[in-house]
Amino acid sequence: MKNLFVLPVLAFGLLVGTQTMNAQEVASTDKAEVTTTVQDKYIDLAVENLPQKVLDAVAKDFAGATIEKAGAKEDASEFMLVLKQGEKTMEVFCDADGNWITKD
Repeated sequence: MKNLFVLPVLAFGLLVGTQTMNAQEVASTDKAEVTTTVQDKYIDLAVENLPQKVLDAVAKDFAGATIEKAGAKEDASEFMLVLKQGEKTMEVFCDADGNWITKD
């Protein structure tokens, strides 16, 4: 008779215990994933410090545009320029030889 009482209590305990564990598992998997994009880092550069080839490329391909802001990679292999031509402002990239680079 004693065994008949212990068996249902044990089954009830296991039932309640496993439900608690499932609830904890769901709560622990509720984490947000953060993704970031890697961007090129440019150091601010005075317009007068740009290489002459870059200045010549701007004068040739963007006649009448003014360089509002300039930046360079640490190794000066690539330059970022903010140009203003009339009401239009654009950001362009070029290498040290004045060749334009397309960024996606």
